[in-house]
Amino acid sequence: MRGATLAVALLLAPLVGCAEPARFDHYVLALAVAPAFCEDDPERKRGFAQCRALSGSAFQATPLTLHGLWPNRLDRRHPAWCGGEAGGAFCRLPPVELPPQTRARLERAMPAVADCLDRYQWAKHGSCAGLHQADYFAAAAALTERVNRALGDEIARHTGREIGLAALLERVAARDPELARAVSFDCRTPHTREPSKRRPMLREVRVAFERTPITGAPGKPLPRAAAGIRHYNSGCPQGRAYVDTPLD
Repeated sequence: MRGATLAVALLLAPLVGCAEPARFDHYVLALAVAPAFCEDDPERKRGFAQCRALSGSAFQATPLTLHGLWPNRLDRRHPAWCGGEAGGAFCRLPPVELPPQTRARLERAMPAVADCLDRYQWAKHGSCAGLHQADYFAAAAALTERVNRALGDEIARHTGREIGLAALLERVAARDPELARAVSFDCRTPHTREPSKRRPMLREVRVAFERTPITGAPGKPLPRAAAGIRHYNSGCPQGRAYVDTPLD
């Protein structure tokens, strides 16, 4: 029902100023585990506002932060830069225009707004969805909140230790069964100078969603197989992932 409600809301919303949608099959919601992202080349990433602001309390409040909501194609020829490619630093891209309530919600879901990630994600991915900016980011924030409700606390509870992916799936299935069939986990070993940190970490959680035919908005969770994803585990040895602690 959540997907249907969101689709109806977007159908009724004004779409003035949105571009024609690109051809794509479904969406992928990419959510970052911020400590692992910031640990990857920490000397460079300490320059990011999102990493400087990362604390234990911030991580506990939002364990999974919004990386992006991406229009995807099954043939992997994913659309991008549908409004015209713009190079250079993120903050040199045009600002994203959002109502105050949507802006506040997005900043909670995507702390990297402080580094202008919203501008980059719109220019590269959102411009291909055929949605108004406000509708696109409202949907992305709402889906981020939904996934955090399903498994965010379980990830945060394992800070500084390993967690089994099967246990994560069980938690999701108990709270939001539709998500359990659509979620996958990605581990990567960070490029850090600290030997103890050079281990596969839970870096990202991804969830596939249907593209609603009428509105083009994200709808119900899409099972992994239907999205062309073979398995819920990507790069996590023996089905286990280390949950990194925030930078000091």
